[in-house]
Amino acid sequence: MRPVAVHEAVLEALLARGGRADSSVMDSVRQLSELFTVARAGLGFDYLAVAALRRAYLLYFAPVNIAKVLSVLDEIPPFPARPLQILDLGSGPGVGALGLFQYFSCQEATGRAGTEVVVVDRSRSAIEDAQSIWTHLAATAPSLGSPRLRAAVLDLERPGSHAPWKRGAFDLVLLVNSLNELFRSARDPIARRTKLMEQLLLSLAPDGMLVVIEPALRETTRGLHEVRDRLLSRGKAKVYSPCLHDRPCPALFHPDDWCHEERPWHPPALVKEIDRSVGFIKDALKFSYLVLRRDGRTIVDRAQDVYRVVSERLAMKGEQRVWLCNETGRQLVGRLDKERSNQNAGFDRWERGTIVRVTEIDRPGSVGRVRQTAKAEVIRSILGEGPPHYSNASKEDFSEKGCWQDRHVTK
Repeated sequence: MRPVAVHEAVLEALLARGGRADSSVMDSVRQLSELFTVARAGLGFDYLAVAALRRAYLLYFAPVNIAKVLSVLDEIPPFPARPLQILDLGSGPGVGALGLFQYFSCQEATGRAGTEVVVVDRSRSAIEDAQSIWTHLAATAPSLGSPRLRAAVLDLERPGSHAPWKRGAFDLVLLVNSLNELFRSARDPIARRTKLMEQLLLSLAPDGMLVVIEPALRETTRGLHEVRDRLLSRGKAKVYSPCLHDRPCPALFHPDDWCHEERPWHPPALVKEIDRSVGFIKDALKFSYLVLRRDGRTIVDRAQDVYRVVSERLAMKGEQRVWLCNETGRQLVGRLDKERSNQNAGFDRWERGTIVRVTEIDRPGSVGRVRQTAKAEVIRSILGEGPPHYSNASKEDFSEKGCWQDRHVTK
């Protein structure tokens, strides 16, 4: 498992725009954190228009969200070798675009000259930040031939005829922590968000993807589950990831349930410094997400014996348990320590987000059992298949090699 890291050059570009963290930044980080969690009713105002809050976002929340983008991009298939059109909606200072910049540094650039990234946000100040950061970063690595950035100030709730997604075919559309902030005052926010998602799906190239990343809160994640179910019930798309089925989300069957991710990362020194000052701990990336496609492609071939692990490992006395999910629903599955065998040893590597196969689950009661004779394996580990984003390489390595990675890390 490879923890994600935001590269030094990206962090320097954020610092060049936001300045060094001071007491004002610390106070604003606390204020934004409260706004994003327990005081969400206040999200109706343009918080990124406030200079102090915008600096706090750049120096603390942006690195975290860029790392989340990299975590999800790790799951998608390689982009085709052609000039790409990419849309980052509700971009703020361009966290989706910056994640893509680092992602593309690990990709073969042949055939992608002319790639364009379009960032869209209602905050003019945030868009100016995005442009400044992108320019700084592109100058750091001129050998990459970085994609062109185009920016638009637009209210996503009232986009009018000038909405970019109404005029072009996009290879990738990103919404990072923005869907949950839209249509909050509408009579039926889920219906309005679903309608927007339908429009975005129609704007995709035939092999394009729509990626939504949301906070790992119950309210925001269940909202994403509801949008997912409405889209799938109308046959508008197929889930590429994380779900291994297109049936109604079983996490919605009980009002206290929701399905989110927790991924490892290496917090940069800047985030650690702010954490120490404000008393936070950002030692893991927590988020929910959804990747949709219209061409039917899925992250793995689906089958009744293939599952996604949707919980942390639960240590019981003499037993380990996890929650699994696929087309048969969510189920709690355990393996008694005394039942461990060479056949089922793969169970030891099951963790949240892993895609697994188990040949047989004994169901004597409410908890399924992986017995000695069952074969348990890992089909796909988290952060294990895509480009390497664990990075301690220098900017010179990036400029010369075209990829930010630590070649000495043991996977």
